[in-house]
Amino acid sequence: MSDILVNVLFLLVMLFLTQLLLDVYKKEWTTKDIKVFVFLSGLVSFIFFVFFPFASNEGMNYDIRVVPFIVASLYGGPLASFCLYICGFFVRLGLGMHETSGMTAPIYALIPLLTIFFHKPFLKANRNHKLWISIGILFIHMCFSVIINNFIFHLSAPFNIILIGAFIKLVCIVLTVWTYEKIILNHQLKNELLEMEKMEMVSHLSASVAHEIRNGLTGAKGFIQLLKEEEKDPQKQKYIGIALSELERSDMIIRDFLTFAKPAPEKVEVIPVEQLLTELIEILNPLARMNSVEVKKNLFPFSIIGERRVVQQALLNMMKNAVEAMPNGGKLTISMKQHKNHYEIVIQDTGLGMDEVQIKRLGKPYFTTKGQKGTGLGLMVAYRVIQQLNGQIKVNSEKGKGTRFHIYLPCTAENDELSTVDQNVQPGKVHIHT
Repeated sequence: MSDILVNVLFLLVMLFLTQLLLDVYKKEWTTKDIKVFVFLSGLVSFIFFVFFPFASNEGMNYDIRVVPFIVASLYGGPLASFCLYICGFFVRLGLGMHETSGMTAPIYALIPLLTIFFHKPFLKANRNHKLWISIGILFIHMCFSVIINNFIFHLSAPFNIILIGAFIKLVCIVLTVWTYEKIILNHQLKNELLEMEKMEMVSHLSASVAHEIRNGLTGAKGFIQLLKEEEKDPQKQKYIGIALSELERSDMIIRDFLTFAKPAPEKVEVIPVEQLLTELIEILNPLARMNSVEVKKNLFPFSIIGERRVVQQALLNMMKNAVEAMPNGGKLTISMKQHKNHYEIVIQDTGLGMDEVQIKRLGKPYFTTKGQKGTGLGLMVAYRVIQQLNGQIKVNSEKGKGTRFHIYLPCTAENDELSTVDQNVQPGKVHIHT
């Protein structure tokens, strides 16, 4: 029993180190970082369990190395699983386990093969489904192990030992997957809370400053326009024009701040999205032609509930960003899809694309991929508006191949016939996927 408890304790120590690393390592975790981490964690655990097996009363040695092998394979993918299989094989050879290595090699080779089929469904599943997938793979592995040992190598263990070993492995794999998922969930909730606090701070700052600045800009803009009407010198006219354009740009930034700071829409109405997108494409066409961008659309009628002005601004910001991401020309595609309980707007470009770290920072205050040419407010406002609509945003992108924004919006109760709207509609929460 003491050997079993040592093995379980080591699993808990590895999970504690995972929690500690997530708290200490502040850099955004990429898919590659996660795969490397789970591979190294799985390898260290595998080696530990090989060195410290637990013995039964019948003199047989058992270990639970299959548990970190399965968990690391499901989270790390086929490549991590295959590398772990090779490393584990050579570790056993290095320990002088030549005969047993040849017997266990075909049994453990099953796990990388199963990972090929179950890795992606596992990552997309919720916590309960992940538990069932990991238990299912463990069950297949144990059945395969019994068949190979009995019918090929003619080795059989007492049924009670097989049963006890299976129970220990089952408890360990449930404990590991469940705890790991809780650690990841707590980490995500902590990050979301920090982001909410940042957004709240930016919102209060925007609301308190933007109105006063805008009032001053409006007065200055009016007087400069008067000067422009009376000025005859072409050179001074040019300078006045530059000043007006900069004031207009500043006014647009203030407008973005005001939209972001506003907690709820002023005028809720039914918005025909096809008509809105058609108007926005017309507005965007001059900029698209200037950047040699071809705009294609595939739309159909549907409606959402919201404030038309802010929804229009949010979608225009996203479409404008897509055009500006193609400085050498390309194709912008605006399309729609219908699902059971929601509609999907897809904004796809063939531009510069983004890496995984950039995708995760989209919609954060002042983050932009445009360098000094951008403020990051456009997408920040767009994400806030989608949040108020109970919507979701999913982003797929690859460097050099373009970006695809999936905007999911809820259906109205009677989509095309709705004429009145409940004024107490509550804004929801946005879920950003990368």
